[in-house]
Amino acid sequence: MIVQTGRPCRLQNLRRQGIAAAEFALLAPLLFFLVLGLIEMGRAIMVKVTLANAARKGCRTGIMAQKSTADIQSEVMNIMTDNGYDSTKFNPPQTGFINITITDPDGNSLTEALDAPMGSVISVQVGIPVSSTMWVTHYLSPSQLESETVIMMKQ
Repeated sequence: MIVQTGRPCRLQNLRRQGIAAAEFALLAPLLFFLVLGLIEMGRAIMVKVTLANAARKGCRTGIMAQKSTADIQSEVMNIMTDNGYDSTKFNPPQTGFINITITDPDGNSLTEALDAPMGSVISVQVGIPVSSTMWVTHYLSPSQLESETVIMMKQ
């Protein structure tokens, strides 16, 4: 019967720990970028929902009687400001935008929601630059996150 001392087992355990550390060192950057990508996509989805809510609120304001195009724009800006996106993100240097399109039942474009006849269609499109919403923007091809809502107006 051979009696073994604890030395070979300790040496083998140290080797296993070294292999685990080396494997983790190789996989850690991949895991880091995977988690960072998940966070960024989560933020993009959150911004997309905020844009959709702002466009929807603008359309709901537009279908009300005695509401003007300025009221629609104000409602959209209020939603965006409440969610942390101030008006500087919508100025031309940052390329954010709020487009309000009103089309009467005959297909003519109107500039003012207050003058729109019953049955007109309103479209509110809201966009914000990706660079103002995300940390890592170098790998994303679109430069804007956008949302659009269309609703019948003045029932």
